[in-house]
Amino acid sequence: MTTDVQTVAQLVIQGDFDQVQRLETSQLVTTTDQANRTVLMLAADSPRIPAQAEKCILYLIKLGADTKAIDESGNTAAHLAARQDNVRLLALMPFNAKWLQNSQGLTPLMEAAQTGSWSCAKHLLHLLRQWSHIEWTETDKKEAESSDSPKQNGGGKGPEKPKNERKRLLGLKDLNGLTAVDIATRNGHEELAGYIEREMRLVVTIGGLISGLTPKELSVREELQRFAESGDFRRLQRMATRDNCDLPDKWGRTAAMWAAGNSKCNDEELWKQLLQLADPTCAYVGADNSLHYAARGGNSVAASALLDAGALANARDHSSYTPLMLAAKYAPAATAASVGRVLLDAGSDWSLKDRDGKTALELAVEKGKANWLSCYGGTKAAAIFEGSKQLQRYTLIKTAVWRRVPQLPVQESTLNYLCFE
Repeated sequence: MTTDVQTVAQLVIQGDFDQVQRLETSQLVTTTDQANRTVLMLAADSPRIPAQAEKCILYLIKLGADTKAIDESGNTAAHLAARQDNVRLLALMPFNAKWLQNSQGLTPLMEAAQTGSWSCAKHLLHLLRQWSHIEWTETDKKEAESSDSPKQNGGGKGPEKPKNERKRLLGLKDLNGLTAVDIATRNGHEELAGYIEREMRLVVTIGGLISGLTPKELSVREELQRFAESGDFRRLQRMATRDNCDLPDKWGRTAAMWAAGNSKCNDEELWKQLLQLADPTCAYVGADNSLHYAARGGNSVAASALLDAGALANARDHSSYTPLMLAAKYAPAATAASVGRVLLDAGSDWSLKDRDGKTALELAVEKGKANWLSCYGGTKAAAIFEGSKQLQRYTLIKTAVWRRVPQLPVQESTLNYLCFE
């Protein structure tokens, strides 16, 4: 069985979903090699995996791969991924699995601090900016509610800012009593240590607002945002550093998010340079990330670069939309299909539904984007279209076309052209 584990792991690393689906079984996902490593762990121990591997990894998890399983050294897949700076696989792990301690007491963040794995360190740190990942006790909430009340007797300190899960996770220590900051410093990664310290300094309120940047940091952040919003991508890239490019506004939005949503920021080489510094998985407090912004804005160049850098093709935003759904619903008609094609090529799941039970295809038809199927490509488009139980063949596309040009008689041949050419 060891050979089978190694073989499937290589297929996962290559992003060959068809072969993984053919070979992988619910039994094999729990089988281990001589080092007690599963397929998931072997994939995690690879320094880089393509966007197409996301679908493979999600399939392993669906079959029952244990994301908390440990190898003979006490490491989980998340520990191995953080050590290798494999941000795509780490991002796919459940939140709780990303903060487990191994036999040395090291968390994945500490592993990243030890090896200088910036992408994984940023991913873990930025997760704790999102309100969905911060647990508040009733005591915390009461303290927060009272923090705005007048001070008693005209003196003394007001109530302390409420403590939360964010502070606890960032302050975890290994068996030697060292924090992630200590470990980064001891291993010569002073810049990363400083970055972790700043994230510890930030305050995320129960309402989800972020504060704690210094006046200088605020000024830099605002200038980066101005460049991104105006489409001055070259000046943005020149000013951006690994330390400042992910500075958040009060909602957690970063320069990369603003740039991704701006169709003027469409220089492929500049995106590659920016994403050597910025976190492709970083999301604002409500979970929308740069890929969501790119999909909504129809920026296929940004979407392609983000996916290549580690962004997840099927990540959900605050409204439970995937990037593909956002492209279908909101992207300009002229660019919707092109960004949709980029997302599908990277493994976006066209069958996923939003919280109202609608797929990307149905959202596109509702918006009158009758050519949306062109991004699915040929035979696959026909299969998807025929297999959609909600569409009832051409009815909705006819409706969408008639809404736009009511006086135009729509023939069957016209619909075939709109859908499949």
